[in-house]
Amino acid sequence: MPATVDSLGLAVRLLDTPPTAPEPDPFGTGVSFGTDTEETVAAYAKQLTYIDVRQLAHAIDMGTAITVEYVAASGSRTVRTLSHLEIDPPYLEAWCHLRNAERVFTLSRIHGVMPA
Repeated sequence: MPATVDSLGLAVRLLDTPPTAPEPDPFGTGVSFGTDTEETVAAYAKQLTYIDVRQLAHAIDMGTAITVEYVAASGSRTVRTLSHLEIDPPYLEAWCHLRNAERVFTLSRIHGVMPA
């Protein structure tokens, strides 16, 4: 025989529970950020799509390499593969495979993200 459930008590407990979901994203899609890193990247890299934000944040959180399209202060565009990512808003510190050196990238200058 199945156990009886106090439906009213359960409903009261559910209604009294504070919401724990993150705030909706600023892109207006209503999709919540999955991690704090996503929220931080989105705050400083406003030109990125939600998918690019998620890819970059995932690479930072998981320690995986990522390829980015970067616009230098001079306006020139370059494609860089980066690894050993550390976020220090508004910057992203990473090992640049093109320069074979540690580099600092401004998050607002990253204009595209793709898997490495």
